Amino acid sequence: MGRAGTNRGVFVPPFILQARTEEGTMLITREQIEDLMRRRFGEIPVTSFYLNVDQTRYPKEEYQKNVKTLVRKSRERLEHEGLSREGRYSVLEDFERVLSAVNGIKASWYRGFAVFTSSKNGFYQEYHLDDPVADKLVVDRFPYTRPLFAVLRMKQRYIVLLLKKDKLRAFEVYGSRIEECIDLFVSTVFSSRKNAYIFINEKKYQNRLETEYAKFLHEASNEALDLLTRRDADYIVLGGDRGVCRDFEDAMHPYLRERFAGCIEAGFDVGEHTVLDAVRNISRVKSEQIDAELANKIRDEIGRHGKACRGVKEVLKALSLASVSVLLMEQGYAAPGYMDAASGRLFAVREDYDGDPAALREVDDIMNEAVDEAVQQGAEVRIVQSAGIMSGLDHTAALLRFRPGA
Repeated sequence: MGRAGTNRGVFVPPFILQARTEEGTMLITREQIEDLMRRRFGEIPVTSFYLNVDQTRYPKEEYQKNVKTLVRKSRERLEHEGLSREGRYSVLEDFERVLSAVNGIKASWYRGFAVFTSSKNGFYQEYHLDDPVADKLVVDRFPYTRPLFAVLRMKQRYIVLLLKKDKLRAFEVYGSRIEECIDLFVSTVFSSRKNAYIFINEKKYQNRLETEYAKFLHEASNEALDLLTRRDADYIVLGGDRGVCRDFEDAMHPYLRERFAGCIEAGFDVGEHTVLDAVRNISRVKSEQIDAELANKIRDEIGRHGKACRGVKEVLKALSLASVSVLLMEQGYAAPGYMDAASGRLFAVREDYDGDPAALREVDDIMNEAVDEAVQQGAEVRIVQSAGIMSGLDHTAALLRFRPGA
């Protein structure tokens, strides 16, 4: 069990939410995670459950068996948690909700499944996720949300342009959702105007074609800029004819160039699934690039004793001063620690705490509490999937708003 008795936050009246769209797709957003983390449950625990339901790797029978094993082990641990009778019955009902939710899984389009439930508080949220997650069941005073941040890092919004000499297709991609923007600019000037130049000499005809092509690239760039702005997208990706893509890059509006994430190997006439798979690869590379840039910036700041720190002890100290701007954490990293139940302050070791010993609570995974605290303070949280990127940063590090003592 984690932080019992903390006074952080205000209790929100219980509610029930099935987090699904009509299409069945749940594209997790930072705002949804923050809303989840703001929920307070009093002395009744909340059960957080994650399951890998990627049916390309696991048949339904196998992950159903996995969840039964998780629930059985968690029931055994409940005997030693010291919960109130009311809290214990609430958690047991949570387990039944989890089992029922897993049995009800029918679709195979999503690869990760998450449930957050606190039965006594009338609280239930269910998420279908684009990416697989590690099987985990956590009973605590607050939701265990760190895996959601790992999924969130892949959720940039992309505009994909497929180009050929006289046409343009455009797609919006966000997570597992893809929509072709069929109303976007399409040019047919070459075929419709060709007959008008039949009596003009070849050089003039070629010049006119080049002029029309340049006009097409310019207008396509403006349309793409308008689409990127209207959809509030993060990046633009190009595909289709390679030569036209190179020409489009040269003619691209400067703002589009700043948001250019690369090219995909996809012909002009490919289907949506091909575009989606290619963009997911681009997104993965882009996320790793951002993580690497942040990690290098932290190393540079630490090297000159600037606004950065590394290691769980220093990160928790920075959080206690509300100075963390960006928190980086290696995926899967966990560490025990302590929390002051009255103030909510977090400590890596007991010796760092100088308050009332009776107020100190042992926490199984202090890093989950650190993520929660960082979000409460408005910091950006990034769960880094590559251990190599975090090399030399002791599994967790942070960029700071200010240097303590400065």
